[in-house]
Amino acid sequence: MDMGLKNKVVLCMASAAGLGKGIAMEMAREGAKVMISTSEAFQDQLSAAQDEIERETGNRPEAFLCDVNSAEDIQKLVDHTVETLGDIWALVNMCPGPKPGPFDSFKDEDWEGAFQLCLLSYVRTIRACLPSMRRLGGGRIVNSTSSSVKDCLDNLILSNTMRMGVVGMSKTLASELGRDQILINVIGPGRIGTARIASLNAMRAEKAGITVEEYEKHDLKAFPLGRYGNTDEYGRLAAFLCSEANSYISGQTILLDGGMTRAY
Repeated sequence: MDMGLKNKVVLCMASAAGLGKGIAMEMAREGAKVMISTSEAFQDQLSAAQDEIERETGNRPEAFLCDVNSAEDIQKLVDHTVETLGDIWALVNMCPGPKPGPFDSFKDEDWEGAFQLCLLSYVRTIRACLPSMRRLGGGRIVNSTSSSVKDCLDNLILSNTMRMGVVGMSKTLASELGRDQILINVIGPGRIGTARIASLNAMRAEKAGITVEEYEKHDLKAFPLGRYGNTDEYGRLAAFLCSEANSYISGQTILLDGGMTRAY
């Protein structure tokens, strides 16, 4: 299938590693003009991601440092993308996960930080990209969240709360932006083999008093496919939703979880 992404400009947030890099990789493979980004603390990872994506696809992405907690950084990133590559056809919103823990372990500053990271950053990037998409006469937005938007996850109250805000915003924007031919959807990963999942599994194993290997062996029994997903699979879903091949899916929340989530 021709996705219609060749030479289209795609901005991928928080894309130096993990799910974000997987999405950027697939966009580059489809021939898009890709901008990847991360914060200054992970500058080395960003350079390595550029090299890896070029090596795997023959299409080198552009890169720009951006702290998703900074409104100024986000605007600079969007402006640089437009100046360097052209108007933005697709935006993929991504952010690091907030701290895990139960309700009683968090103070106001923790809640405010999670709001800035997981919800307000998405608001700001969408706001900054809309003029570019409207100049093109259409576009695509994908907001990456978590399977927790369908099935509440233990010990992740900050994430559970803020991710649901992204779903509400996206559903509302599907109605507001439809007249501009801008489609917006939410995707949520289940267990995908990333550093974030490795960290959470280590925490869960320690809490249970077992090894990580023992925890993962037990964990995978609940997975219909018997394995964790991978970032390439997540990237392919995002690429389709951002493509011209997707011409009528908007306002939806789609999980990539191998059938793990049993909720309707």
